Amino acid sequence: MMKKMMILGLLATAGLAEEVYATFNVHADKEAELVLSSTGLVKAIYVDVGDKVKKGAVLLELDNDDLKTSLLLAQKQIDLAELNLRFAKKSYERFEKVQDVVDEELFDQYVSSYERSKIELSNAKANLAYKKALFEKTRLKAPFSGVISSREIELGDGVSSAKMEPLFTLITPIKQKLMVTVDEKYWQRLKIGQPFEYSVSGSAKKLTGKISKIYPTIDDKKRSVTVEVPATALKAGLFGHGMIKVD
Repeated sequence: MMKKMMILGLLATAGLAEEVYATFNVHADKEAELVLSSTGLVKAIYVDVGDKVKKGAVLLELDNDDLKTSLLLAQKQIDLAELNLRFAKKSYERFEKVQDVVDEELFDQYVSSYERSKIELSNAKANLAYKKALFEKTRLKAPFSGVISSREIELGDGVSSAKMEPLFTLITPIKQKLMVTVDEKYWQRLKIGQPFEYSVSGSAKKLTGKISKIYPTIDDKKRSVTVEVPATALKAGLFGHGMIKVD
């Protein structure tokens, strides 16, 4: 009887959760280093560090007056092509009605003119779309709503598409994620949903979260596994430590 109780006790102890020590760094939930794929001089900067921006907001603009002019000319080409197409269509439709009594070669000329006009309008629209794409490349836009956390450019600076240097860093200010480092020996015992009790540097307050992602590779230098834990109301760049309850 005693032996049976000892075995049951050992099994119960084996089933208890273990607390594993882990350290972490706080990262923004989303973070992007923003670059431009165009070359030119900075004409306008619309934001600074700490500014909140909405997705699609223009943050910076290069000198693009020449492209603005080319856009106007491209639009004029479309207007002219549309006018020519309307005229060619009317002529074609008029001669189509009397096709049986007009010279075949003359009718073919009107058909050809009508088809050519459609192609010219299509080309003009494609040219405008191309010019718009070039113009948009001179304007840096926010890919998501967030806060500007760094600015590496000044008015009048040159931007090179070859270097692709970051001009701003954009982060999400409300949501963060803890990049938690755990000893590699626990890699088989880590599971999504396991609780993590932690505190950040400079604060004794205990916070809790749950593992939302487990990275599939081992850091061969630190001999560790990385897991993510969602967080809020923290500053990116903070660090801390805590305990993960593993099975």
